[in-house]
Amino acid sequence: MGMESVYQAEGVLEDYAPVLQKLFPELEPVKGIIESPLLTIDAIYNDIIPPGHLLLKADHLLPVSGSIKARGGIFAVLKIVDHIAERENIFRKDRRFTLSGAAKKIFSNYRIAVGSTGNLGLSIGIAGRAFGFSVEVHMSSAAKRWKKELLDKIGADVIAYDSDYTAACEAARVSAQKDDSVYFIDDENSTDLFLGYSVAALRLKKQLNDLNIMISEKHPLFVYLPCGVGGAPGGITFALKQLFGNSVHCFFAEPVDAPAMILGLITGKHDGISIQDIGLSGNTSADGLAVGRPSGFVSSLMKRYLDGAYTLPDRDLFFYLARLYDTEGFKVEPSAAAGFAGPVLLTTAGGGRSYMEQKGIEAKNIIHLIWSTGGSMEPRAEFQKNYKKHYPQVCMESG
Repeated sequence: MGMESVYQAEGVLEDYAPVLQKLFPELEPVKGIIESPLLTIDAIYNDIIPPGHLLLKADHLLPVSGSIKARGGIFAVLKIVDHIAERENIFRKDRRFTLSGAAKKIFSNYRIAVGSTGNLGLSIGIAGRAFGFSVEVHMSSAAKRWKKELLDKIGADVIAYDSDYTAACEAARVSAQKDDSVYFIDDENSTDLFLGYSVAALRLKKQLNDLNIMISEKHPLFVYLPCGVGGAPGGITFALKQLFGNSVHCFFAEPVDAPAMILGLITGKHDGISIQDIGLSGNTSADGLAVGRPSGFVSSLMKRYLDGAYTLPDRDLFFYLARLYDTEGFKVEPSAAAGFAGPVLLTTAGGGRSYMEQKGIEAKNIIHLIWSTGGSMEPRAEFQKNYKKHYPQVCMESG
């Protein structure tokens, strides 16, 4: 697997753009391309760290499913569509054939199963149902109620568990093995998900060029990515490293009570160890990061590509969530706030300063990029609840 596979994934998404444009009206202005803006957000750090070049890759604004999971999840569904079309001898190079009633009738004979803490299930549920598939989402105890309700509303079958993500994912896997008409999208091991996520790096490079932001070893790009099981941040990191080499530095952010990827990498056991093995609870308000065991596939790759990682408590998630809303007006989920601690820790903590010294990098030359991961589909009342965890006495305005 290399960059050729990433470019091929981008090609599939482009081939399906006219179809996606028809299925999802919000994609009409962008001609079916699922992408988020790259924004400047200097105000959020004004009195915390010295001002620098601070960017936000606003995946909380991704169309269709409102999170970083949109690219990977929808790409994985499109690959299933292609596979079934070839299996049923209805494949056409012009993917518009998938919009026909005859094609949807065929797809309705198949089911897609996935394990999720929330956002991946939303992405696959929304895309799968749009093409006519039955969709079965196995959701962990950390999944938010509103995500389950939204999936139920669009006709997906939601199976809720009192256990964690790993158990939900395994249950989805077992369910799919019983029936060859069921396609299991494996969040822990899927190369399709991984490649779908990695396409974001290609789009980011173009966005940086459009803004005349030149990346080099002297003016490096530091990227901070929230991490759960690892597929989305891993795919993005993999492709960024191919595109920018030593000019990009990638860091994962995890909850202090659920550092699954960090644990797998530090011990070298990857998915052979869980946070429960060392006595951690995994309890966190960051549902997308509430994972006890990392992807072995991604963890093994990241030992070559990842530059570092950090943990943060939930109180910091709520601080940055509220801060982003106050300074920029953006509404994100707790998981999506994890990346915002990165620039602060890099420039103020001992470990961050040591890293810059070892690499010979001056703080003033760094271009910081925080990757947000979800939030635009979150109900207003849910966001208000999270906001008030940092400002308990504040009554937010309506709207």
